[in-house]
Amino acid sequence: MLEKRRSQRIPNEVHLQICDLYRQDASGIHHLEVPLVLTHISEHGVGFISESILPPQYQFHACLTLGSMPGFLVTLKILHFSAMEHDQYAYRCNFIELEDSFRSSIQKYLNDKKNFDNYPHFIDFR
Repeated sequence: MLEKRRSQRIPNEVHLQICDLYRQDASGIHHLEVPLVLTHISEHGVGFISESILPPQYQFHACLTLGSMPGFLVTLKILHFSAMEHDQYAYRCNFIELEDSFRSSIQKYLNDKKNFDNYPHFIDFR
């Protein structure tokens, strides 16, 4: 199948915590604790699974941590969600106004991870 995405998505163990969920008019839910599992990241956005129902087109602030790097505060917009099994939902989000320095950090993290995954090794230290 032909890949049509702007950038390659890499499955990973990155951590994401949602802080605030809001619309562009700033009405929303603040100090929100939503359990989620991040499924992939690219330089343009993330995907995650959650049991919580989050409205599409809403934005949220989140703390994103890449491996051992310090966390970054990012803003994401929910583009799409779909129902899964066991009362879970899969979400796709884009970064909003991501700083170039953090975009570079994501690219470096993805390149390092891709190079490590492609390297033949006998013991998996991950």
